[in-house]
Amino acid sequence: MAALIPILIFGFIILLTVALVLWARKKAKERREALQLAAQQMGWPFMPEAAMNAIPYLDRFQLFSRGHSKKILNMIYGQMNEARVSLFDYTYTIGYGRNRQTYFQSVVYFESPRLSLPSFTLSPEGWFTKVATALGYQDIDFEQRPLFSKKYLLRGPDEQAIRQAFNDQILAYYEANQGLSTDGGGNQIFFYKHGYRVPPTEARSYIDWGAGLYAIFQRRY
Repeated sequence: MAALIPILIFGFIILLTVALVLWARKKAKERREALQLAAQQMGWPFMPEAAMNAIPYLDRFQLFSRGHSKKILNMIYGQMNEARVSLFDYTYTIGYGRNRQTYFQSVVYFESPRLSLPSFTLSPEGWFTKVATALGYQDIDFEQRPLFSKKYLLRGPDEQAIRQAFNDQILAYYEANQGLSTDGGGNQIFFYKHGYRVPPTEARSYIDWGAGLYAIFQRRY
């Protein structure tokens, strides 16, 4: 009987793994169908999976430069106020084998001739980045907005242009709405919360939230 115990444990692990995979597939299917319904209600097209080049120049932006096994899923896309707009799930993996970790987030994207942004990446500042900035890692701070400077890590190659782009209205918004991440450059900008996927029933409101933030960047001057 003792000899059967390792076999039983191994069998249990296999069954548990299969069950988790099937459950994950079921949840992914349910999410895809719910987001497709949300797109239909909005009158916008829906794409279950998009190629990474469906959005131009992704490799220029911090979010899309991380990891491997990158996928754009459940894309809702359309036009709003002369801007190309989309909401999609983006997933990527860091590491391999037992050390691999996969990240998921919903991203709102705007591409518009009304945008003319310096290249930048903005993310919540954690303990690791605080240590890194203390050692010289770039972090653009604003003396007049100490809370923003404390809560966010802002980086980019042209610091002067970034300072001009981040006017007081933009800084105030991020102070009042902490935990956001934003990548921008040229006529493109991406808004997301790292690790957060919007519920399908809130897809439209999430796009509207992004549109409000996009409008602030659009009229920054």
